[in-house]
Amino acid sequence: MTDASDVPRTAGVRQALLDQLAYLIDETTVLRKHVGRIPESVMEGRPIASDLSFREMYVSLYLFDEQVYSPAVARLAEGEHVSLDVPEAKEVLDDAAPECTGIEAVLDQISVARSGLTALFAKLDVHAWQGSVTINGAATDVFGLAHHVIRHDVDLLRRAATRLHESRLTSRKEDIPK
Repeated sequence: MTDASDVPRTAGVRQALLDQLAYLIDETTVLRKHVGRIPESVMEGRPIASDLSFREMYVSLYLFDEQVYSPAVARLAEGEHVSLDVPEAKEVLDDAAPECTGIEAVLDQISVARSGLTALFAKLDVHAWQGSVTINGAATDVFGLAHHVIRHDVDLLRRAATRLHESRLTSRKEDIPK
């Protein structure tokens, strides 16, 4: 895993980070084609009570963009120093009443929220990307913040993929080859 401090600070890397941030929108487009096949029991199930459900993982993606990351980037655009204490997903879910719960609507919200977040990052000029940011007590810059958001996406998407992989999505008695 690449640490944000290992990421070079160039215009090319800035554009690559913006592209990677926008990639979540593509992921939702692909998922939309298959999401109708996921049984409600898998959508809402929690193998362990403390885990997030599949749906909650996706709801938390847009809630983080709307409530945690976008306000931070907006403050950066105003020239403010940002010190961000990133909450756990359960805290974000508990503190907010999700606007939608149907998975198709959740995917729409992810696309809207991520488009907004990506636009906020893109509006920051190259010099602003050098600005100081603190994430969970660690000093970084906007490059590090963008990297953090991407790593957060990767973690949640990996957990969601693992959940689907481990779920029985067929009525056949034999296990699906993995």
